[in-house]
Amino acid sequence: MNIKKSMLFFLSPLFLLASCSDDDQVNKNDEKMYASSIQKQEIYEIKQPAISNVSRGLIVNNMNNSLNVTEVEKGLMDLSVNYFPTKEFYMQEGQYLDGKTINKWLDRKSKEGFGLNPPIEKSTGDVLEDEKSNPKILSHVLEQNFVNKENGKVEGMSLAISLNEFYDIRVHDDKGLTYTDQVKVDTNEDKVNDVENYGKKIAGTIIKNIRNNNKIPNVPIYLTLYQESNKNDIIPGIFLAQTFIPEGEDKIDKWAAIDIKNYTFPSDSLYSLDKDTSSKLLIFKEDIQEGFKHLNPKIVGKLRYENGKLTELKIDVNVPLINDTELIGLLQLTSTKLNTILFDYIPISIRILDQNKDVGIVLWDPIEKQIYVTPI
Repeated sequence: MNIKKSMLFFLSPLFLLASCSDDDQVNKNDEKMYASSIQKQEIYEIKQPAISNVSRGLIVNNMNNSLNVTEVEKGLMDLSVNYFPTKEFYMQEGQYLDGKTINKWLDRKSKEGFGLNPPIEKSTGDVLEDEKSNPKILSHVLEQNFVNKENGKVEGMSLAISLNEFYDIRVHDDKGLTYTDQVKVDTNEDKVNDVENYGKKIAGTIIKNIRNNNKIPNVPIYLTLYQESNKNDIIPGIFLAQTFIPEGEDKIDKWAAIDIKNYTFPSDSLYSLDKDTSSKLLIFKEDIQEGFKHLNPKIVGKLRYENGKLTELKIDVNVPLINDTELIGLLQLTSTKLNTILFDYIPISIRILDQNKDVGIVLWDPIEKQIYVTPI
């Protein structure tokens, strides 16, 4: 593996990372195929002039943290490329599902309305207990449109139905008092995801509502279910399932599972899934902490796995009150120790943070086979 290091400022000495050993070549052909699938990730061009989603701002109010907002927006685009090719389509913010429509769906089910959240079957008179016993599951519906590059027409739509794993309650009683709490939606231990099943149940109604609206183009629809992580989690939620509804159809015939999961380091779940990667990260963490004991660096990793394989690695190194000289030394050490966790085909980003402010970054570009290092 021919590796270059690019310093965007002068560092001396420059350390070269170790080359791959003969043992690393055992599964070379499989690795090349895997690397190619990661590196050729397609990105949509945005239709110009860019226009805002007609429900702009609603997603921030409806979803429980910014990590979930970013994940569902970017993730839906990434998943859509298999149905609306980037060479043929521009991506455009959703123009048909406005705030009024989405808010109707978010209401509780009633005889008069269009609400898709569970009704309160038997009211006890205690508003908080009623909410806890009947948690809301649907939190948002994100729309993205795909515009044909040749004729400029919307010829595709993608939807992400966002679902609560944890329902954050905020209700008022008839005296105006406010009550807050949180409850887990699926409290069963039956290995059946009640959140996913509920999403599949209401998805059909959403598709029928869209098809019955003559203001919405009758185009193919790619639809996904997204389960949000908890509001204080440091990793986003997960996409659960996907389906495709051809033009003119209003029924969902079948679902396919989506296997994209996020993990943190250190964690027992990561160790159980991928002992080798977890062990490499532990060595990296210990080397950095040993080199800068006086700063007591805190190191946290975020990893993404698709179909059981690692596709992305991000690491935060928190070092409060670091000075300029220490920062250069830490960047040197970090870029050098990167060889303990380096994967030929996986992008790696390491952020150096001082009291939650970015002060330095180390990047591994698997396409250019190059490391970039710079203070900020």
